[in-house]
Amino acid sequence: MAQKKRKEPEVKEEYNFVPPDFNEKEFLEKDIAVTKTVLLSALLAVVFGVVAYFTTDLSFVIGLMIIVIGAVALQRIFQFLPLDLGMVENKTWLGNGFMFFFLALGVWILLLNPPFGDTVDPQISDLQVWAGDMQFSRPYNSVPLGEVITFNATITDNGDLSMVQFSFTGTGSQTWDMVKGEDGRFEFANTFITAGTYNFTITAVDEAGNTQTYSSSVNVVA
Repeated sequence: MAQKKRKEPEVKEEYNFVPPDFNEKEFLEKDIAVTKTVLLSALLAVVFGVVAYFTTDLSFVIGLMIIVIGAVALQRIFQFLPLDLGMVENKTWLGNGFMFFFLALGVWILLLNPPFGDTVDPQISDLQVWAGDMQFSRPYNSVPLGEVITFNATITDNGDLSMVQFSFTGTGSQTWDMVKGEDGRFEFANTFITAGTYNFTITAVDEAGNTQTYSSSVNVVA
C-alpha cells in the first residue's frame, strides 16, 4: 500500500518594516515657519481692514480693492520681512490669502457698524400712500381732496435713528416728525384742502449724522 506523502508547511516570508527617514529638526523648522506666516497674515489682515475703514468716506470700492490687493500680494509682502520662507508651500500661501481676505473684510465691516463707527446712511423704501383703505400706486394721481391721506414707509438703519421728518417743499413749506407705527413703519397723515400737485420729502437722520432723503409728489383732485 502506497504511503501518503506529507505536505510540507509553507514558509512565510518575513516582512520587516523600515520607517522612512524623519528629520525632526526640518519638520519643526517648517512648522514654525508656517505658523509665523499664519499669525503675521492675520495681523496684516487687521491692519488692512483698518486702512479700508479709513477710506470708506472716499468710496467703498477703494476699501474693497485695498483688501483684495493685500490678499493677492500677501506672499510678496512677506518677502520684505526677515523670514526664511523657502519651506512654506504654495497651498499654505493660498490658505493664508483666503484667511487674510475674509478676516480683513470682517474687521472692515465691524468698524463700519456701531459701536465702533457708522458711515452707512439710513434706508428709505416701500413708500405707500393711503386714503382710508385705498392704496394709491405711484405716481400717486387722483388723491382725493378733503380726506385723511396717510404716507408711510419702511425706514431702517444699522444703528439708531435720531430724526425722521416729512415735509412739503415749495412756498410756505412745513416739516413734521413722522410717527413709528405698530408695524414698525414710519407714517404721517395729512388732509389736503386745496387741489393741486404737492411735492414732498422724507428725511431720515441717524445718530452718527448720516442722512438719507426720499422725494416724490402727489396729485390731489377734487
